[in-house]
Amino acid sequence: MKFESRSLKYGYSNARVKAMKGLLLKPAFLDDLVRCGSSEAMIELLQRTIYKGHFAEESARYSGSELIELAASSSFAETVDKLLRITPESDKKVLQALLLKYGILNLKTIMHAKKLGKEYGEVKPHLFPAGGLTEDDIRRIMKSDDRGLYREIKRTELGRHVLAPSTARFSKRMYSNFSKAMHSVDAFMKMESVIDAYVYLLMDSAFAESEGRDVAEIRQIMKREIDAKNIMIIERLKKHGRKKIHEHLIHGGTLSEVLINRIIESKDLAQTINLVKAKFRKLELAGEDLSDLEIAFEKAIAAQKTLAFHRGMLSVGVIIGLLLLKEEEVNNLRKIAKAKEFGIPEKEVREMLVVV
Repeated sequence: MKFESRSLKYGYSNARVKAMKGLLLKPAFLDDLVRCGSSEAMIELLQRTIYKGHFAEESARYSGSELIELAASSSFAETVDKLLRITPESDKKVLQALLLKYGILNLKTIMHAKKLGKEYGEVKPHLFPAGGLTEDDIRRIMKSDDRGLYREIKRTELGRHVLAPSTARFSKRMYSNFSKAMHSVDAFMKMESVIDAYVYLLMDSAFAESEGRDVAEIRQIMKREIDAKNIMIIERLKKHGRKKIHEHLIHGGTLSEVLINRIIESKDLAQTINLVKAKFRKLELAGEDLSDLEIAFEKAIAAQKTLAFHRGMLSVGVIIGLLLLKEEEVNNLRKIAKAKEFGIPEKEVREMLVVV
């Protein structure tokens, strides 16, 4: 597409997105939140930002960290609505495909909550209000029994995208996976892997239809997310053997069979980092636990998201980049809020944050 045509197509939306980027919370402000002595002090600070209008609706029923999480979710939903409105019609399919990712995150959270016997009100603060699951959908899924679980998920917009197009054989297998998932940790992990792979495939197919270097970078980020998930799966399941590991890996990433085997054989996390650091910018391990490795991947991928946004020019990639940066902001607010609730030291909180 010629530069003049791209200017006409993306000039307005990209200018709006750049302005929205300026409203994201700055690193110095996040540090101010970390230094707050309580959730209530955090809320007082956030009332001075774009989050000001997002506390009133739920303040009668929620307080503390849960109220902050709900305000973050509400702000995320507002961002999604704005981006959908300003995205050129021909590119909305790409953005909507990406939103499926948040629907899957919600579905996993809901199913974890079901396993623990939690109610909707307890899980609501931890959801992203996007991705094809309405509040009514979530309530029905949480109330369904094991036999009705798959049917209720398939009725949703998310289910129609992820499950309905599948073959009869695939549907039968997924029905079995969902039914078993509520009774077995292993079956639950397999179900998550299959769904993850299918959603990433849908997103990648949508991105493949769009032009531009920055869109290609977004596709690469999605593949890096799969790679990071697979490395974490390998590290968590090493003691169970290769067969178990391969059963749970997510298809669609860039890890070769040779590299997967080398990671399986690595003796510690430092060796694993050395094996995969060429695939991730700024991958630095701050500790020796799996949680430290997970944070290292989050920060490395966030650095790629930031780079993709700033490199983007006159394309849908700029719009997608803003959504990914907003996601990191929401995650940071949730981490800080929970840290206040559990009394985690400031130094540890700062190490958990993914500053973009």
